[in-house]
Amino acid sequence: MQHDYPVIIVGGGPVGMVAAAELGLRNIPCLLLEQGDGTNNHPRANVVSPRSMEHFRRWGIDEQVIAAGLPVDYPTDIVFTTRMTGKEILRFAFPSIARARNADADLLAQYPEIAHSPYFKTAVGQNHIEPVLRRFLQSLPSVQMRFGARVEAVAQQADGATLTLADGSQLRTRYVLACDGAKSTLRHLLDIPMDGKSSLGQNVGVYIRAPDLLKRSGKGGCILYWTLAPDCTGVFIAIDGREHYTMQRHILGEEELEKFDARAAVRRAIGDDVDFEIITIQPWVPRQLVAQRYRDGNVFLLGDAAHLLSPTGGFGMNTGIGDAVDIGWKLAGVLQGWADAAILDSYEIERRPIAWRNAVEATDNRSSLHASAELPAEIEDDTPRGEALRAELAEKLKLQRKHFAAVGIHLGYRYEDSPICIPDGTPAPPDDPQKYLPVARPGSRAPHCWLGQGQTRDKSILDLFGHGFTLLRLGDASPDVAGFQRAAEQRGMPLAVQHVTYAEAARLYGAALVLVRPDGHVAWRGDAMPADPLGIIDRARGAGAQPISRVA
Repeated sequence: MQHDYPVIIVGGGPVGMVAAAELGLRNIPCLLLEQGDGTNNHPRANVVSPRSMEHFRRWGIDEQVIAAGLPVDYPTDIVFTTRMTGKEILRFAFPSIARARNADADLLAQYPEIAHSPYFKTAVGQNHIEPVLRRFLQSLPSVQMRFGARVEAVAQQADGATLTLADGSQLRTRYVLACDGAKSTLRHLLDIPMDGKSSLGQNVGVYIRAPDLLKRSGKGGCILYWTLAPDCTGVFIAIDGREHYTMQRHILGEEELEKFDARAAVRRAIGDDVDFEIITIQPWVPRQLVAQRYRDGNVFLLGDAAHLLSPTGGFGMNTGIGDAVDIGWKLAGVLQGWADAAILDSYEIERRPIAWRNAVEATDNRSSLHASAELPAEIEDDTPRGEALRAELAEKLKLQRKHFAAVGIHLGYRYEDSPICIPDGTPAPPDDPQKYLPVARPGSRAPHCWLGQGQTRDKSILDLFGHGFTLLRLGDASPDVAGFQRAAEQRGMPLAVQHVTYAEAARLYGAALVLVRPDGHVAWRGDAMPADPLGIIDRARGAGAQPISRVA
């Protein structure tokens, strides 16, 4: 079969663009198809996890992403209040990007998670992330984008697939990445069911411009303002730290949605006569769904096409970005000839459990928040009774800190039972959504530490990882690795050797030699050269003796 492109990506949102970037950075020709015109006026997702930011750092666009979001000196607090201009009930204080970057010992003691990544909290509306990603794709010669292109049919062959577009034209490709969202056309065409909870309620998002709201609220800069008066429960999300917000509100169902008065709802939640304009209104339904399989022949599901999560925690887009990074390097390896085609089966084995883990945590966040916010009418009263009710609610809401400090979700996920990671016999650390234990155990994210005298914060050990495999030699007495280099060269596998003598890195990684995959996860570690380095290389590239479980 003659292919028009080795890879076609269907869907031009953040996940599709990340997939295109991972391929384009490795010079794999690909075409990204987007049925819209490439514009998105509604923020939708607004949290970029530390792990996603680490990937953007590898590409060299991390500062552009940060610049597209809240100002670096803007606090990242979370506040619960009766109304935007009402009585404050509880506040979770978090430092700004600028303060986290220059954290002293006191700040690190208060927020230990700052030490685990070059990034802490990055708030950027999806409508502002997408232009940054699109500009980056335009800099990659092997990536092409086509807008107004809707896929209506897919037919698979043994060595590829044919996509039929709405205009009747056809495109032939070796592989298809379905990044076409919650209502994925490709998932439906391939008849791939989803398991879980199809609806957790009905919500609506209202994107507004309110230049005076920050000053009039009296709450100062916050990422999220939860309004808890009985007639306006919801949340305002700061988009630019100046005048743009989304108000997210839970409503009872389709009937209420039809009657929903967005202007009146925003006015009630603000609680005072503050001018605002409505930019867009977007109904949405939170779900907990994961596709029964992530692969059908030559088609792979990514992002919302593969999993739908409640937004409570900000895991959805970031889980999809993790999908795109995972399949991107593996597809590149197969198409470049150094990875065995069996490696592609590891995509579902690694990523589907992560989707379930994150989806369950997101739903738990949502459920616990609703349970803790039982709101009597007197909650707003300026009386001893009202004050007591607010204090009682504040105690319940303290349990919600986990909703906003999920470092374990973002950095602690690991690929247990991955067929392309070689276990070292060490026990798995606890998988706690709110705690992260930095370890270089195979399958885990290679942990971050600053390199240099006095831990100067200009170069992370993560900066040593490129678009291929990296073999770390840790410590002054680390073994010679010529055997590894010969094995990788024999298989044509890209491998860079980095010698790190910084003592803290050697302690953190727990071994003299660590093989890191192109996605920054550890494939193997040991204190001495293995007897069969070629076997390690083969296992890591999907061609090892241990068989990879085939996707049904």
